Amino acid sequence: CARLWPPTRDLAGLSVMLPVATIAALALSVPLSRTVPRVARLAPARMLAESVEGVQGLLLASGATAQEITPMLLGQMGACSALFVGGNLLERFGDVDEPQEIGAEEGVVDIYRDSPLRYAGYLNEIGEAFRPLIPVEIVYLSYVGAITYIMADTIDKGRKGSAAGGDDAFARGTLGAIDTFSWQMLASVVFPSFCINRLVVLLVSLQAQPACPELLQASWLPTALGLVSIPLLIVPLDVLAHWILNGSLRKVSNKVLD
Repeated sequence: CARLWPPTRDLAGLSVMLPVATIAALALSVPLSRTVPRVARLAPARMLAESVEGVQGLLLASGATAQEITPMLLGQMGACSALFVGGNLLERFGDVDEPQEIGAEEGVVDIYRDSPLRYAGYLNEIGEAFRPLIPVEIVYLSYVGAITYIMADTIDKGRKGSAAGGDDAFARGTLGAIDTFSWQMLASVVFPSFCINRLVVLLVSLQAQPACPELLQASWLPTALGLVSIPLLIVPLDVLAHWILNGSLRKVSNKVLD
């Protein structure tokens, strides 16, 4: 697994959850009670427009600015929690298989998995954490760096699969490349970027609430908690991505190669 991290997530998890819970309890106690009823009465067209704007803001890597804390944002945080909790449950109780890499040679270093180069897969997550403090163009560049690493790893695994030989060498290489790209995109880009983006936006929005104490309004606080969340997300999201592919793409690949 290219993105494993030492098992310190329980202690680090408390360091994230306690400040988040404190900000939420202090800042949401009054404003949210006024926000939810009003949003609940929005016309369907306006709610659809808010959904589209939220997705566009995320896809276009817009700057992290304070937003109205709506059911949409809270629902997105609920989805992030489901990804985190579900991945941890699968990791501890699910016995999720991780496929053996085709063409890997024992004792040979894989620079994309066994060298410092693998940390390039975290560039987009770091960019998301720093989103409130840096120009949005740097966030774009962090995605370019991470996806460049993913493409290089994809080509490498496809080449190794094809080099293994046999009548199905081309199919093995192609399916191996697709598998690598799919897993890397889910585990390194889609899942963690969404979770960190929503966490940082929620924290910035909570800081903008009138009831938020000045002590918790430091501009660096959302970035710090976003960075702390990175090691917490690695293992559960990696396992979750394997579980999804084991039940979909890899079933098709196994049938083709059998």
